[in-house]
Amino acid sequence: MRDIRLRKNFRASSSNRTFAGHSLGGLPGAHALFKHPDMFDNYILGSPSVWYNDNEILQSATIKPSQKIKVYLSVGNLEKPSFGEIQDMVAGAESLAKKINENKGENVTLKFQIIKGARHTTAFPTTLVQGLDWIYGRN
Repeated sequence: MRDIRLRKNFRASSSNRTFAGHSLGGLPGAHALFKHPDMFDNYILGSPSVWYNDNEILQSATIKPSQKIKVYLSVGNLEKPSFGEIQDMVAGAESLAKKINENKGENVTLKFQIIKGARHTTAFPTTLVQGLDWIYGRN
């Protein structure tokens, strides 16, 4: 049903869907991964706002996907209060990677990257390019 609604409103493949989001946009991707993992075939989560609502995402229950899923998670190494950021996005991303690894089952492949020299505002272009290359490139 969701596939029909999605394709009715957007040009979308019915066989290979990728979610890409950064910061607060990465958070719904993490929620989808945990609650409705088969909604997308791939997830690119850039500097997700794990801190939101007192780290609620880290306490969230997870459902294991029934299909193979790739998750590319990244954060800039300068996304910390010591470099002028309000939140410690690095610690949040590391905690999220740990949760994904602990709950992923056999169908999830996770690649976690810390991007050297990247701040919150500059990490996503690298995340998107490297994430798409990892998902769709010839690995």
